[in-house]
Amino acid sequence: MLDWNGDELALDVSLLEQVRAARIGFSDRVCAASASKDEKHLAQLRSEPTYLMAEFLYSMKVFGINTAEDVERFADLHNDYVVSLTRDPAKLQRLGLSQDRALASMFTADTKPRLIQNWAEKSGAIDQSNLARFLVAVMSSETCRKTLIDFETAGFMQRKRSPYGTMVVWSTGRIEEIFGEMLRNLRLGLQQLKIL
Repeated sequence: MLDWNGDELALDVSLLEQVRAARIGFSDRVCAASASKDEKHLAQLRSEPTYLMAEFLYSMKVFGINTAEDVERFADLHNDYVVSLTRDPAKLQRLGLSQDRALASMFTADTKPRLIQNWAEKSGAIDQSNLARFLVAVMSSETCRKTLIDFETAGFMQRKRSPYGTMVVWSTGRIEEIFGEMLRNLRLGLQQLKIL
């Protein structure tokens, strides 16, 4: 039972304020760093998919997904996660995923070699559709595509059509820096408030 009058509640509210301020600060820094200052574009950069894409790219960097072998292991872990989702209908429903959509996000004998080849040719390079596979639990493939176009316009991502007709993307590293700055500032702010 929550204590609605105690010191714990004050700390909870302080935490909420700090998290909200961090998210706003993140959006402000993303918009300030964008190569495009078009208001419609900036509105897109303030959206939730921008935050989720930045979080994913930051996490890949933090967890050291650098080599083709790393990304192959990551794809295997993703496949294991998808299999576990298909065995948990309640979780699938909470995520808003159908079993078919979850299964379609798995890396197969057709898609996994392309993932590994792109990464081997350029560290961090990934087919846009393969990136959408990794992000299946948080956004649709169409939202992923639109977010990547916004990132390219902002200068956070580069996109290039491959000889196979697929779109290969890779980060410039700026969005990960902005996300990391947000987390670091949030952690330091919480330590100063003695919330952490």
